[in-house]
Amino acid sequence: MIMDNSSEKTDFFLLSAHELRTSLSAMKWLFKMLVDDDYGTLNDEQRAAITQAMQANERMIGQLNDTIAAIKHDDVSKYTIAPFSFSEFIGAIVKEFLNEAAGKHITLTYRNPADPITINGDENKLRMALHNIIENAIKYSNRDTDIVITLAAQDNTAVLTIQDHGVGIPTDKQPHIFEKFFRAENTAETGTGLGLYSTRHIIEHHKGTITIASQEGRGTIVTVTLPLSAELAQ
Repeated sequence: MIMDNSSEKTDFFLLSAHELRTSLSAMKWLFKMLVDDDYGTLNDEQRAAITQAMQANERMIGQLNDTIAAIKHDDVSKYTIAPFSFSEFIGAIVKEFLNEAAGKHITLTYRNPADPITINGDENKLRMALHNIIENAIKYSNRDTDIVITLAAQDNTAVLTIQDHGVGIPTDKQPHIFEKFFRAENTAETGTGLGLYSTRHIIEHHKGTITIASQEGRGTIVTVTLPLSAELAQ
C-alpha cells in the first residue's frame, strides 16, 4: 500500500507520540511511588522537587493526549497492512505498561498462547487501539487488583481479552461507550472521550470486533477479535 508524504508524516508523528506518552506515563507512576515513600522517606526539599516534576509530567501527558486524539479523529483511514506476530506484539505492549500498573499496585499479567499467532494488520494503528484499552484498564482499576490479558486462537480468529477489577461502567451507559466524546459519570478520571471511538474504528477496519462486558463496581472485560493472517488475506 503506497502512502503519500502527508500520511507518512502523520503516522510517524502518532507512533512517536504514543511512544513518548508511554514513557511519560511510566515516569508518572515512578514519581508517585517516590512521593508515596515507596522507596524510602523523602525530606521536604526532595518531596517538593519531585512533586513539581510530577505535576509538569502530568501536564505534558494531558497536552500529548489532546494532540493524539485530535489527529486520530481526523486521520483514521490510512493503513499499511502487513503480517506480524500478534502474540509477540501483545507481549511487548504489556511490558510497556508494567511500571504504570505497579504505580497503582496493580498486577498486570499476560497469558500468551503456546503457539505463535500471526495476523495481517497495521501495527501502528493497532498499537494505538490497544494502548487505549490497556490505559483505560489501569486508569479505572482499583489499587491492589490485577489486570489479566489473554490471547488465544479460536476458529481462525485471534481472541484477545483484557479483564480488570475497576469501577465498571453503569448499565445505562454501556450502549454509548463507543460514541464520540462519551464519558462515564461514575469516575473522576478525565479524558477526551475519543479513545474507544477511534479504537473501534481501527479494530473494525481490520475486519475485527470489539465488545465490552462490564459490571459497575466489579470491573470490565474487553474482548477484541481479529482474523488470523490467512483468513484476512483472502
